[in-house]
Amino acid sequence: MSNCIIYPIPLLEFELDKSRMTNAFNSGQPITLIVYTWYIEGARDRILVDAGPSVEYYTKVRGIPVREIQSLESGLGELGISLGDIDLVVATHLHHDHIAQARKFSRTKVMVQQAELEFARNPHPLFVPLYSREFFEDPDFEVVVGDVEICEGVSLLATPGHSPGGQAVSVKTARGVAVIAGLCSIRENFEPPSPIKEELPVIPPGIHTDVRVAYDSTLRIKEAADIVLPLHEPELRLAGSIG
Repeated sequence: MSNCIIYPIPLLEFELDKSRMTNAFNSGQPITLIVYTWYIEGARDRILVDAGPSVEYYTKVRGIPVREIQSLESGLGELGISLGDIDLVVATHLHHDHIAQARKFSRTKVMVQQAELEFARNPHPLFVPLYSREFFEDPDFEVVVGDVEICEGVSLLATPGHSPGGQAVSVKTARGVAVIAGLCSIRENFEPPSPIKEELPVIPPGIHTDVRVAYDSTLRIKEAADIVLPLHEPELRLAGSIG
């Protein structure tokens, strides 16, 4: 099998306090975050990782100011493919910014961890704002448990903690194993600056259902990857392709 290539497709951007991403570190520091979908080329199937929200959902429903970079359809079109060309959608987790447009793939399975789907359908009150029931009614979910090989060169790694059933996507590329992180993160979560890195090899995400489990999952991703692709890292907007 030929090595795979990953294309980060930036959809929109918004500002957030950096501490929301880095577990209270960097409080008061603003950061611009990007919401991506990720296309994997070269595997047996045409795989899309995450199907994030449109600008309309953020602004009209959530009341959150965001700036559109491109629509999902436009991003795929730049790669010469359309919604109907996708064979499989993988949901890293079911927060609204990663699943809202999965309904557009009406004939495509959406692969999700069992623990994540069960929690999303009946979330703890603290996490209700992150889960929108409307996004869990239409997709045709393929439910999995734990680590799963999708096809040669592409596997799922269970990475709970940010949410109960987060999953990362491990992809073999010509440059080594690239892992699309299964938790909302930026580069600093995996490469802490000094003096933090002298004490902690990783920083767990600021939003979590269990911070200790989230820490372990962040570390697992770092150790499994030659290349880590954090879900909201702004620098990847200009990456073009990985692999």
